[in-house]
Amino acid sequence: MTSELNRWGILNKVMAIVSDSGANIKSAIRLMNIQHIPCTAQKLNLVVQKAIYLNEDDSVGDESNELDSVKIKLILKKCRVIVGFFKRSEVGNRILAEKQRQLGFTQLLKLKQDVRTRWNSTLIMAPSNLTPEEWVIIEDIVPLLRPFNSLTIELSAEQYPTISKVVPLLRGLQTSLNSKIPKTYLGRFIKSNLTLQINRRFEGIEKQSLTPYFSRATLLDPRCKKAAFAVEENASDVEKSIVSEVASMTNNTLEDTEREVSTDQIEEDSENLWNFLQSRVNNVQGQTTSTSSAMSLMRQYLNMPYQNLNCNVAEWWLNHKSVLHPLSEIALKYTMIPATSVPSERIFSKTGQIMSARRNRLLPDNLDTLIFLHKNM
Repeated sequence: MTSELNRWGILNKVMAIVSDSGANIKSAIRLMNIQHIPCTAQKLNLVVQKAIYLNEDDSVGDESNELDSVKIKLILKKCRVIVGFFKRSEVGNRILAEKQRQLGFTQLLKLKQDVRTRWNSTLIMAPSNLTPEEWVIIEDIVPLLRPFNSLTIELSAEQYPTISKVVPLLRGLQTSLNSKIPKTYLGRFIKSNLTLQINRRFEGIEKQSLTPYFSRATLLDPRCKKAAFAVEENASDVEKSIVSEVASMTNNTLEDTEREVSTDQIEEDSENLWNFLQSRVNNVQGQTTSTSSAMSLMRQYLNMPYQNLNCNVAEWWLNHKSVLHPLSEIALKYTMIPATSVPSERIFSKTGQIMSARRNRLLPDNLDTLIFLHKNM
């Protein structure tokens, strides 16, 4: 991985690497001494899978929970069988299309089978011939899952920054879940599990702990700032960490300037016994000045008006680069990180389409060129 980044000449420009939570990938990133960002889409996938117990290996301690899990699995299994029939039967699929035309559908809909690694497919899997009780349960569960689908789509975009959206959208997701009132026991069971899994997997998203980039990007998003945080103390901690980084950057600049003092001047003052004290005083004053300047810069930014949701974050910071420098450099560094690894996975999928059986003699360099052109044109 390091050799590939060096080949492109971007190793020293990479601030973070977004990937799933595979132990081998995380170890490789750690060895590169680069910040690892867990893929938010994968974590959302795990939240829903755990909540509805799609994983066969899940062990549930409570016997009543196990019974509820079995009921949900049976409904999903029944849905898969029905969808599978229309997928396999050409006659059945043709009759389904004809029925839709008779009902006046302008666009023919197709049944979709779910894939366990993509829970969204479970949401959009359209069953039929279920009992009235099963329909009520499904109608109870679907509204609970729709916000997860919206959040996944929002965070999987490629044309705009996404990491600063994670914290506010998670708060919106929690609010949406809390507002839902399921009618059935299984609906309430799913809602409880979804809430529990969100709290468990995104517990420290606002804190300056293992993944501080989420909260820093959020504070440096002119649409969010401190308003997006659920806990005010977390927002204050993020502010302090950014102020410290700005002060450090400013102080380093001052030190570089001081090093430019000529050798002749140093030799000229070498007999001055007050040089030691003067050097220490200059150092203290420099640190104090850089910290106060950083705090003033942060206050200036926070006092600016909140931007609307359609604001282009990168463009906003570029437009305020001269006014808010060097805070603008730090903001662009954090806010440009993607929240998910979905865009890169799309590239792998496209590679599989390009490198087909009929084009199996493509040279590696030509394949790289085709992928690059497809992605950037």
